[in-house]
Amino acid sequence: MKAFTLVGLLAAGALGLSACGVQATVDQAVTSLGSSPYLQLHVTGSLTSTDPSLTKAAFQLKNLSLDVNLASTNGANLSAAGSSVDAEVVLAVSGTNALDARSIGGNLYVELNLASLNALPGANVPPSALAAAGQMLDGRWFEIPQSLLTQLAAAHQPSAAQAAKAQSVARAAITALSTLVEKAPYTSSKGTFTETGTLQSIVDALIPVLGPATGATTPTVSGTYSISLTTSGATATGGSVSITSSGPSTHPAPSPVTVSLQATASHGTVPVATPAGAIVVTPSMLSQFSSIGG
Repeated sequence: MKAFTLVGLLAAGALGLSACGVQATVDQAVTSLGSSPYLQLHVTGSLTSTDPSLTKAAFQLKNLSLDVNLASTNGANLSAAGSSVDAEVVLAVSGTNALDARSIGGNLYVELNLASLNALPGANVPPSALAAAGQMLDGRWFEIPQSLLTQLAAAHQPSAAQAAKAQSVARAAITALSTLVEKAPYTSSKGTFTETGTLQSIVDALIPVLGPATGATTPTVSGTYSISLTTSGATATGGSVSITSSGPSTHPAPSPVTVSLQATASHGTVPVATPAGAIVVTPSMLSQFSSIGG
């Protein structure tokens, strides 16, 4: 589990800002994310629309939060710790943990609260299946050993050619987005740097990369995006990504939809603790889990 990828939510706000006259400040802020042995991220979301069909989704998203805790295990700063980093990801619904996953020393530890997971947007688990799974899983920590994780990964490993192609496309897409954002207008106010652009510009930037790989043609889209990075001196303290587009309903009038993710960052001395009494998962146990609910 590479929880470090979530730092991208903050770093995205700086992709183009470094080329817009504030390079030193933004570069230092992004670097600060890994300049400590510890990093905590708190991520929340929101959905805003007058479309009544989105009321439930807006309520659910408002009550979700994601916390990421990274801790170096060799005393080095996170940017220099290499693979010696333990990580924890906690998904909460209305303040109650629905999922707590910890990567410690190569092993994965997981605790579930299925009743809370069922409240996630789009989830619709039959009550009978939920009750059966809850009796087996709820309130228990499970340890998936590194050896089993390696075995599972090998079973779904793409071919060398497929992996190389996917990596090439991903690098090209990141380069295209970076170039796009570098050219976008930005504003700065009291330590917050913000860039905005159109969704069409994102499509136009990605189609030359993704089109040949997927056969997709250039669609016409409406809407805008906004990304920001918030700093305190030379330290990044948060960031956000927001997308606004026309909604699914045009009656009685068009209802624009804005979906946003906000993150805050801190560097408290918070280690990732190994849960006590975790049940070690075996391949046969995984088969039993997968059969729950038929």
